[in-house]
Order: sequence, then structure tokens, then C-alpha cells
Amino acid sequence: MRKIYFICFLFMLNGLFAQKKDKLYPISVYEKVWSERNSETRLKIIKTIWLEESTFEDPSASIKGTVALNNVINEFYKKFPDAILTSGSKVVKDNYVSWDWKILDSKNKLIMAGRDFARLNGKGQVSKIIGFWDSEATLQESEVLKNIETDNFKVVAQYYESFFKTRDFTTMAPLIEEGAIYSQAEGLPYGGTYVGFNEWIKMYTKSTEFFDLQIEKEPVYFSDATKNEVIIYFTIKAKAKKSGKTLSMPISEHIDLKNGKIIAIRPFYFDTKQFAEFLKSKK
Repeated sequence: MRKIYFICFLFMLNGLFAQKKDKLYPISVYEKVWSERNSETRLKIIKTIWLEESTFEDPSASIKGTVALNNVINEFYKKFPDAILTSGSKVVKDNYVSWDWKILDSKNKLIMAGRDFARLNGKGQVSKIIGFWDSEATLQESEVLKNIETDNFKVVAQYYESFFKTRDFTTMAPLIEEGAIYSQAEGLPYGGTYVGFNEWIKMYTKSTEFFDLQIEKEPVYFSDATKNEVIIYFTIKAKAKKSGKTLSMPISEHIDLKNGKIIAIRPFYFDTKQFAEFLKSKK
């Protein structure tokens, strides 16, 4: 008997989940509408869950009908062409659904956030949506730090590619803040502190008098976004021009950034003394 009751309970539970899923179908389509960039395709999707008497209201618009909703979304994308919608879990009660949402740009910066309330007609369509904007919404600290880390990684990856592989200083220049400091170990023949991008180029030019460089192992990236710091750890294979000898050497570079630009770099060699002696060695 208990087994029968349990099966009935599971059956009822599955029924409730199915009802909730069915109710959320027009909302999932509505969110798909906001993700569709093509106006004609979007209008076709809108018509599957939106009626001519369905209404949409938020601080920017109060409209009725399918074409009007499509126009609102068109105007939004004209203003924010790279917008990406993310939404939270849905709360369902009778024929009403509510949920929080955020709109981010392609760099994960917050454009706006708020909460929507939808009234459904019970036939898989939306009767009304009211949107409330949260003017004080901000990204959580973890989201902010993640965005900073992502942006910093992109800048450092461009720097690494330009400096160590393509030798493309034109591409690298915009990544470097004016007055940025590059601190090379004093024990190296090109050691010292170089201030400003032009001095960096002089340092690099001087280093090429002593060795040719190849990347033996691509970098691993580490980050502390709270300090705007990125560390890359990689291995070079150097050929000394004086002796013709080759040497593999792990290197880490500690890179400080501010507002998306590099402000300081300090490289650390696995064995600075060994590297300096290698560069100065003769045949």
C-alpha cells in the first residue's frame, strides 16, 4: 500500500513539474525573442507567444501588439548593439511569472538590470509584461573581479604575442601606459629600469645583441584581480650570439595593470646568474 501511495505521490509531483514547465514555455520564448538580432525572424517568434492585445510596459515604453514589441527591441539594439541578456530563476504563481534579469555588454559590463512580471493567458501566450528597472543595480564583487581578470588576460596575451613572438611594437604600443616601467635584472647585460615605451624598445633592441629567442613552452596565466596583477610563466630557448650555445630557461613576468593598460613589468628568471653568464660566454 505504501508503495502505491509513493507512486501516486511521484505521479502528482511530475504533474506539477510539467504544469510549471508548460507555464514557463512562453517566458522562455519571450527571452529567446530578446536574444534574436534579426528583426524579421524575431517578429515571427514574437507572434507565437504574443497577441495583438498583449501589452508591454517598462520605463521606456508602453505598447500593444506584436509589431510594437518588435520595434521596441529593434530600438534597444540600435542603442546597445552588443547587449547580452541574462536572467535568473522564475517564480510561478497561478498564471503569473516573475524573474530578475541583467543586460551586459560584450565585455561583461552591466548595462541595466531589473525585474519582470508576466501575466499568462493559460494558452501558451503572454497577456502582459511589466518591467521594472533597478537604477541602483551593480555587479557583484565576484563578477566585477572576473571581468577585470578577463580584460587583463586579453591585454597581457596581446602584449606577450607582440613582444615575444611577432615583434610587433605598433600593436603593442596602445597596451602600454605612458611612463610604464620595465625592470630588468641588474645582472643582465641589458639590465636596468626602463621608463616609457620608447625605452622598452631600446631595452629589447639591446637584448637582441646578445641572444636570439624562441618560445619553448607557451605561458600559463595567473591573476590577482584585486591587485590588477597578472603573472605569466613560460619557457624560452635562447641562443647566445657570442658562443652559439643554447639554453632553456623558465621565466615568469609579473605585470601590473591599470584601466586596461600595462603600467609595470618585472621579469624573473629561473637562474639570473646562469643566464647572465650564458649571454656573456664565448666560444
